[in-house]
Amino acid sequence: MNGVERRGFQPEITLKYCQDRARLAQTVFRWGRENIELGLAEKRTGIICVGLQSTFSTAKRCQEKQPLLF
Repeated sequence: MNGVERRGFQPEITLKYCQDRARLAQTVFRWGRENIELGLAEKRTGIICVGLQSTFSTAKRCQEKQPLLF
Protein backbone atom coordinates (compact mmCIF):
# COMPACT_ATOMS: atom_id res chain seq x y z
CA MET A 1 0.00 0.00 0.00
CA ASN A 2 1.59 3.29 -1.01
CA GLY A 3 1.27 6.62 0.77
CA VAL A 4 -1.81 7.87 -1.05
CA GLU A 5 -3.64 4.56 -0.61
CA ARG A 6 -2.67 4.37 3.06
CA ARG A 7 -3.76 7.96 3.66
CA GLY A 8 -7.10 7.09 2.06
CA PHE A 9 -7.54 3.97 4.19
CA GLN A 10 -6.51 5.38 7.57
CA PRO A 11 -9.08 8.22 7.72
CA GLU A 12 -11.90 5.88 6.71
CA ILE A 13 -11.07 3.58 9.62
CA THR A 14 -10.56 6.58 11.92
CA LEU A 15 -13.98 7.96 10.99
CA LYS A 16 -15.64 4.57 11.38
CA TYR A 17 -14.09 3.33 14.62
CA CYS A 18 -12.48 6.33 16.36
CA GLN A 19 -15.09 9.11 15.99
CA ASP A 20 -12.76 11.19 13.75
CA ARG A 21 -10.11 11.41 16.51
CA ALA A 22 -6.56 11.03 15.20
CA ARG A 23 -5.03 10.62 18.67
CA LEU A 24 -7.35 7.75 19.49
CA ALA A 25 -6.53 6.06 16.18
CA GLN A 26 -2.83 6.57 16.91
CA THR A 27 -3.21 4.79 20.24
CA VAL A 28 -5.46 1.99 19.03
CA PHE A 29 -3.86 1.18 15.68
CA ARG A 30 -0.29 2.47 16.29
CA TRP A 31 -0.41 4.67 13.20
CA GLY A 32 1.35 8.00 12.87
CA ARG A 33 -1.00 10.79 13.93
CA GLU A 34 0.42 13.15 11.30
CA ASN A 35 -0.47 10.69 8.53
CA ILE A 36 -3.98 10.28 9.90
CA GLU A 37 -4.50 14.04 10.15
CA LEU A 38 -3.17 14.55 6.62
CA GLY A 39 -5.48 11.80 5.34
CA LEU A 40 -8.46 13.35 7.12
CA ALA A 41 -7.61 16.76 5.59
CA GLU A 42 -7.27 15.18 2.11
CA LYS A 43 -10.62 13.45 2.54
CA ARG A 44 -12.30 16.64 3.79
CA THR A 45 -10.94 18.92 1.04
CA GLY A 46 -10.60 16.45 -1.82
CA ILE A 47 -7.05 17.68 -2.51
CA ILE A 48 -4.38 14.96 -2.58
CA CYS A 49 -1.00 16.06 -1.22
CA VAL A 50 1.94 14.97 -3.34
CA GLY A 51 5.42 15.01 -1.86
CA LEU A 52 8.66 15.35 -3.73
CA GLN A 53 10.73 13.27 -1.31
CA SER A 54 11.75 10.71 -3.90
CA THR A 55 12.69 13.44 -6.37
CA PHE A 56 15.03 15.24 -3.98
CA SER A 57 16.23 12.22 -2.05
CA THR A 58 19.82 11.08 -2.41
CA ALA A 59 18.96 7.50 -1.47
CA LYS A 60 18.89 4.98 -4.29
CA ARG A 61 15.64 3.22 -5.08
CA CYS A 62 15.26 -0.42 -4.13
CA GLN A 63 15.25 -1.39 -7.81
CA GLU A 64 18.64 0.25 -8.23
CA LYS A 65 20.13 -1.34 -5.11
CA GLN A 66 18.87 -4.86 -5.79
CA PRO A 67 18.09 -5.27 -9.52
CA LEU A 68 17.76 -9.05 -9.18
CA LEU A 69 14.67 -8.68 -7.00
CA PHE A 70 12.65 -7.24 -9.87
